[in-house]
Amino acid sequence: MLGDLSKKISTILNDYENNRMTEEHVVKWVCQFDEADRVFILEELSIIFEKTYLTKDECKNFLKVAINYLTKTYGYSSGEELMVNTVILDLQKDGKSQKELIDLLGEVLQENYNMTLDNCGQTHSHYLYLDDVLATGNTLFTNLCNWLKSSNAHNAAITNYEYIKQKDIKVSLCFTCLHSWGANNTEYRLMMEFDDKIKKYIKFSRAYEIENNAKAYNSKLNLMIPIADQPNEIKAYLTSLDADKYEDRAYRKEGTPISETLFSSAANRIRLENIFLRKGIEILSQVKTLTVKQIRPLGYTIKSHKTFGLGTMFFTYRNIPNNCPIVFWWGNNWYPLFNLKNRGNS
Repeated sequence: MLGDLSKKISTILNDYENNRMTEEHVVKWVCQFDEADRVFILEELSIIFEKTYLTKDECKNFLKVAINYLTKTYGYSSGEELMVNTVILDLQKDGKSQKELIDLLGEVLQENYNMTLDNCGQTHSHYLYLDDVLATGNTLFTNLCNWLKSSNAHNAAITNYEYIKQKDIKVSLCFTCLHSWGANNTEYRLMMEFDDKIKKYIKFSRAYEIENNAKAYNSKLNLMIPIADQPNEIKAYLTSLDADKYEDRAYRKEGTPISETLFSSAANRIRLENIFLRKGIEILSQVKTLTVKQIRPLGYTIKSHKTFGLGTMFFTYRNIPNNCPIVFWWGNNWYPLFNLKNRGNS
């Protein structure tokens, strides 16, 4: 049974770039869990990965769809015309996801539009910000704030934000995956940093959305948030965290989401969440001194948040966010399913 399931998963994850996804690799990873849970884990993940893993071809298709969408939205006659008028914002350091996505966009432009990245942005009529995952929104907020406050290339006497307001220029923010709560918080923080009008100029789009606002009506909650029915050692871990915000979001209400879209059933969701939560706490308990306070059993989060982690369940061919549960990517006294390219928080 493990063999069939590991083969299915290795096939789904076949083009992951940072390690070979062989059947043996998948089995070695899952055998770190209790024997009674191993088949269940692979059965559930084979369902989840089919919904949440983006291959390179699927990522390229998202970029094509985004170009078509923006072409129609902003009234251009073709994708070529859109991109000639689009400045691609390159705001992150080397080795970060943005530069790789820009390179992938270059492939899409050559293969489908007979143009290169050098042809883009001949006029500054539209700005495009690309990244793989908007999780907490910290990276986007920092990048955009710095850029919006910088001097404009056409007129050094004004900032980029003043320029886009004068010219009524839109900034498209395109992600392969977007967390709704992170996007909403980022928009609010930008309004506080600048003014309410900024909402008019920034537009989000995504290939996949994680609805992670547990307070929103009928949120899909298509990620990992455990229920409150936990043993004392789990509750003790949460109490021990040096954090003071959003403890009321550490657990989801039983019976939510109303309709299960990510896991195979509500019961299987609870079981898998609890397995990953407990194993994650076990892994972290073996670390002598955990200096990075954002690391939690269910993935990175903002260090002031008193939760078990963001619980992201989204994966691409080039990397996975460290906001995913640490059982997927932790590399210290644990064999990871996914090796990470970098561990920068998103």
